[in-house]
Amino acid sequence: MTSMNLRQNYSRDSAYREIMADYERQLAADKREQRSRMQEVYIRVPGYRELEHRMVDLSAQAAIKAASGMKAEAASVLHELSRLSGEKKKMLSAAGFPEDHISLKYRCPDCRDTGYTDGKRCHCLEKRLLEYNYYKSGIYDKLRTENFDTFSFGLFSGNDLENIRSIHTASLKFTKEFADTYRNMLFYGGVGSGKSFMSNCIAKALLDEGVAVVYISAVRMFEIMSDRVFGRETDSPLYDGLFSCPLLIIDDLGTEISSSAVSSELFSLLNERDLKGRSTIISTNLTLDEIKDKYSDRSISRIIGNYEIYRFTGDDLRLKKTEVGLSGTYA
Repeated sequence: MTSMNLRQNYSRDSAYREIMADYERQLAADKREQRSRMQEVYIRVPGYRELEHRMVDLSAQAAIKAASGMKAEAASVLHELSRLSGEKKKMLSAAGFPEDHISLKYRCPDCRDTGYTDGKRCHCLEKRLLEYNYYKSGIYDKLRTENFDTFSFGLFSGNDLENIRSIHTASLKFTKEFADTYRNMLFYGGVGSGKSFMSNCIAKALLDEGVAVVYISAVRMFEIMSDRVFGRETDSPLYDGLFSCPLLIIDDLGTEISSSAVSSELFSLLNERDLKGRSTIISTNLTLDEIKDKYSDRSISRIIGNYEIYRFTGDDLRLKKTEVGLSGTYA
């Protein structure tokens, strides 16, 4: 699909329209701020405006000479332009301005606040599309109450407390070393044992660091993948995000309807993410034996072989936290 078709397809999507309108507003704001800084320089730096006008004339001369085949003359003009550019920087510095004071200041220098680089969606646009889906899902509201700051060891005791401390430490390490280390995690255990809460802790910590995270239920994930396979949705940022996001968190693996197609899709997803070194966290209520029974051998080997496996133990924490008045699902 061409970049034009991509733009036309996404133009029908409200999220895309909203985000692209914001890019336009931001770019307009960038230019207004640049003009304001430029006027300030013209007032405070005598001769700067005249020097700029001189450089505009020289740029036109260089283009004409180059088009006329006058390479030596064009090179001479370009050399003079380079010298004058250095003079401009010196004038700004002498007046107390940074050398790039009148340059456009972009939020994303890669796409220059347009959302596209070389006809393709920029990483900043991809991130914003994913975040939009996150906001619409309501997960951001949930992360305000389910994070490392709100995690309570008071709901655990004995061996369960020792176990959760170990998992908590590993999860914190995962977030702190995320930028430099490729790791995957599998959380398994009974309902209400804290798997989803710990996944939310990790998601919140990394989102706060600006990492694009896709947090999705297994049921919803396979719906999205099936829509692509059967041609019901040919270009979905959320589908693309399953494969490309720095961190994918799959919640409640095993609750989806089981089939050979599901196993195949799971393997393709996990395999591609592994090949590209993109981390994945999976939580499930299934035991390891039940996982082996439900999915194909190659999917299982991909999970078992490349994932740190943590078993959550203890009673249903949702009942305990109600007794002590704590928030969070601990599912």
